[in-house]
Amino acid sequence: MSSESPSEPLALIAGSTQMPLLVAQEARRAGRRVYAAAIRGITDPALEAQVDALEWLRWGDLPAFLGVLDDWRREGITEAIMAGKVEQQRMYERDTESGMQAMLSELPSGHTDELLGAVARVLESSGICLLPSTCYLSSLMPTPGWTAGRQLTDTEDADIRHGWRIAKALGKHDIGQTIVVKEKAVVAVEGMEGTDACVRRGGDLVGPGSVVVKVAKPGQDLRFDVPVVGVGTLEHMHAAGASALAVEADMTVLFDRDRVEELAQKFDLALIARAGND
Repeated sequence: MSSESPSEPLALIAGSTQMPLLVAQEARRAGRRVYAAAIRGITDPALEAQVDALEWLRWGDLPAFLGVLDDWRREGITEAIMAGKVEQQRMYERDTESGMQAMLSELPSGHTDELLGAVARVLESSGICLLPSTCYLSSLMPTPGWTAGRQLTDTEDADIRHGWRIAKALGKHDIGQTIVVKEKAVVAVEGMEGTDACVRRGGDLVGPGSVVVKVAKPGQDLRFDVPVVGVGTLEHMHAAGASALAVEADMTVLFDRDRVEELAQKFDLALIARAGND
């Protein structure tokens, strides 16, 4: 949690999904004033009603972002949270502003952690400390043993255990967070396309009966890129014929838990949160 007084202002760098809205709501509930920077065409416009001030930026407009940092410093802001998603493939867009292109070209790799780490360093150079993206969302993170829907079958449990080890091994190399497994064979691994597309691809390849495993990376930096699941995840699983989902407890943000639990019953899915070292 923040080291500052609850009344201190907080900066929010907002991507897509509902996560920025939830962070803003919870931070303001805790007494923080929230100043947000949002990305046109990516961030939900509904965020504007949830913050005290908002600046809309074009993706990759580094000079404009640096200008926002100057404004934040004048407001006395010393802490920030990055929340939400920006698709990694945007790194390859030809019209990305030249300052951002120069920064990207200096990264040792194109992995997500490298890009977000560069943003964190820009913040730190401005005297703004980047907080964990989950610091106001602990109530949305399932604990070990949480379940929804029906119980796992023995086959699903075996596939999840098999997939868990492999997903953790891949995570060491910053390769996705999600894999699809069927009969102890890895069917699909998440790439830049994201979790939902990975699940759909698994269904296209092997049909019904696969399981989905979503984990945090070993040594996960909670300042960015934490695992997130929600209603859309279950809808895509149902469409793909996936029958079970395992997520990492205390590391995964679960959106709309009541609705997720309802859909798990409706779609006859088995959901479980496992400890990271299981």
